[in-house]
Amino acid sequence: MPTLKVDFQEGFTGRTVILRINGKEVYRAEPRTRTQIGLADSRSFELPAQKVTLDCDIPDAGVSKALVLDLNKNSFVGVSLENGGAVSFKVSNEPFGYL
Repeated sequence: MPTLKVDFQEGFTGRTVILRINGKEVYRAEPRTRTQIGLADSRSFELPAQKVTLDCDIPDAGVSKALVLDLNKNSFVGVSLENGGAVSFKVSNEPFGYL
């Protein structure tokens, strides 16, 4: 089974973040970005090879964004909250590096 690793990276300031995979809530927390390393929190999920939809909601900020991935091998997704308040995703086939 492929692993999906989601890293909450830049811009998180303690607001509630909700992550859903295919509509099922898998994460709810108030992450804070550690500016020294650019990482707030990280979660891994083992899922069957399939197309998955990631939904990231930040209700307090009124922002939400979805990403569709074809999960046929290990995948790494960086989630950031941009200065303008928008959620952004960065997808990689390799783990992200942190200091």
